[in-house]
Amino acid sequence: MSLRPFMFTLAFILVFTVGVSLTGCIINVNAAGMSDLDHQQRELTLDSQDLQSLIAETGAGSLEIIGVEGLTQIKLVADIYSNKDSKVILTLEKKANKAKLKADIEQNGLNHDSPYIDLKLQVPANLALDIDDGSGAIMISKMTADINVKDGSGELIINGGNNVSIEDGSGDIEVSQINGNLTIDDGSGDIEVRQHNGNLTIKDGSGAIKVTDVSGNITIDDGSGDIEIANVQSAVTITDGSGDINVFNTKGLTILAAGSGDVKFNKIDGPVSMK
Repeated sequence: MSLRPFMFTLAFILVFTVGVSLTGCIINVNAAGMSDLDHQQRELTLDSQDLQSLIAETGAGSLEIIGVEGLTQIKLVADIYSNKDSKVILTLEKKANKAKLKADIEQNGLNHDSPYIDLKLQVPANLALDIDDGSGAIMISKMTADINVKDGSGELIINGGNNVSIEDGSGDIEVSQINGNLTIDDGSGDIEVRQHNGNLTIKDGSGAIKVTDVSGNITIDDGSGDIEIANVQSAVTITDGSGDINVFNTKGLTILAAGSGDVKFNKIDGPVSMK
């Protein structure tokens, strides 16, 4: 069996603009049976003094955001996987008191490999986030400000934040250590919320829901999937289409609709109502 020789190209690019610095390298590795996508890494930085929020519009690829106390810059590392028919869009700009990130790839031709951009950001922990993402995993950690996420598909993990709002198409959601109100509007996929200090509202199409250690009121409107709730310091209200319901150790329980499935509850320190 013959093996096509490797073709290896390496180039370094260094560009500086006002307020934003950019570095990058391009690596192209092609061999029999391997992807036709080129890999290019770029680094962007933006002065974050006087900024109140980051608005991010991202396409396909993973997104990781880490909050850092006292950080005075937004630092971005982008791993870009594209081909000759791709138009790469990657900008990080300051507009008034907002930082605006746009990361996407426009594909002009037909190719069996789909281009994407993996993003890793370090931002000030107190910077509010407003994210509109196409597809791919999202991981947000160590933030103390408000977070708003609109996500098409892919796993979503948030650890830390103030008031949090999530609108998700599909993919599992895991949220923990939020100090504010949490709202989740989800199409499909499992949802897990734990160690939440505030009110919780979930509207879910399908998928299991697990909630533990919440200080505020909980309201759940669920289409299908099992619901498990434990250790809530306030009241719980549930409207359910189908799936088992298991509630333990809360300050009250109202089930407006149970649909199909078993209903179990224990150690409810407050009124219980089932309609």
